[in-house]
Amino acid sequence: MKVGLVGLPGSGKTTLFRAITCSEGHGDPFRTVDVPDPRVDALAEIFQPRKKVYAKVDVHDFPGLGADPRSEASLMASMRDSDALAIVVRGFESNTYPYEDPAVDVKRDLETLVGSFQVADFMMIENRISKLEKTVNKPTKTQERDKKELELLLRLKEALEGGSLIEDVPLKASEEELIRGFRFLTQKPSLVVASLPDDGAGAEEALARVPETFQRRLCLRGSLEAEIAMLDPEDAATFMEEYGLREPARDALLAALYDLLGLCSFLTAGEDECRAWTVRRGASALEAAGAIHSDIQRGFIRAEVVSCEDLLRAGGLKEAKAANLLRLEGKDYVVRDGDILNFRFSV
Repeated sequence: MKVGLVGLPGSGKTTLFRAITCSEGHGDPFRTVDVPDPRVDALAEIFQPRKKVYAKVDVHDFPGLGADPRSEASLMASMRDSDALAIVVRGFESNTYPYEDPAVDVKRDLETLVGSFQVADFMMIENRISKLEKTVNKPTKTQERDKKELELLLRLKEALEGGSLIEDVPLKASEEELIRGFRFLTQKPSLVVASLPDDGAGAEEALARVPETFQRRLCLRGSLEAEIAMLDPEDAATFMEEYGLREPARDALLAALYDLLGLCSFLTAGEDECRAWTVRRGASALEAAGAIHSDIQRGFIRAEVVSCEDLLRAGGLKEAKAANLLRLEGKDYVVRDGDILNFRFSV
């Protein structure tokens, strides 16, 4: 999963990046983050594997929108590669940054950011329409497809001109397929993150200013969380308790993103490694096999399944088998979050 942090200059975006990646935030704006999973740790206590492997998320801290208008087009193009966007808006007062308007206004900042996304999508659509209008009447192998694409793009252009987002336009599966390659910004799954002061003041006001079109929203205390992220676990726990924080910013954000994208994790466990794997919610056992290796998917026979909760309660794999907690499932079995899978396959 690739997640892009986007926001206006001075929004607290890079500070949040530091909190999520447990880094100083200097240099490389690309970081790979482990997805915390206590189930992996618990399984490792039982199996004593050579290594533990957590699910991974790639996080990209994009430059502030509007900071350099000359690079705006390339910035938008880079953002399209993200699977999801975490849109960071300022929810704190500050006199250390030269804001054009220093007043805190979450709704204003969101409208500015979304407006930039709409313009970028509109320009892409216009360019494609211009090309299609020149070629769509020529007899080619793709003529019928081009006609359908042109008709759809004209509809999307009209929606953008009316102030809507592409995600607001009802689309058939065939239409989704036609525009998949565009990776429109206003169609991309997005989570609004309000960056608050250290005391967490203004959370309710910030969330209330987020338009209803953004159903996923989160408040984090960016500056405080960035400081906590650099502490050792014991000191971090003390600070979190003092400030009334239930979980680190990284955990909260990644959990929200998994929910946003409809993802879950299954596990594999053994002496070699205990590992978490990411699949879409509702994925089949066959798809889960493919997440590990295409050969396992191709030669799939059966999946041995036991829930992590059942195995931990039993005390181990042998004990789980003895208690008849282990079962065999076929390729159409719907994987559940926390399933431990062992695949039988033949290639």
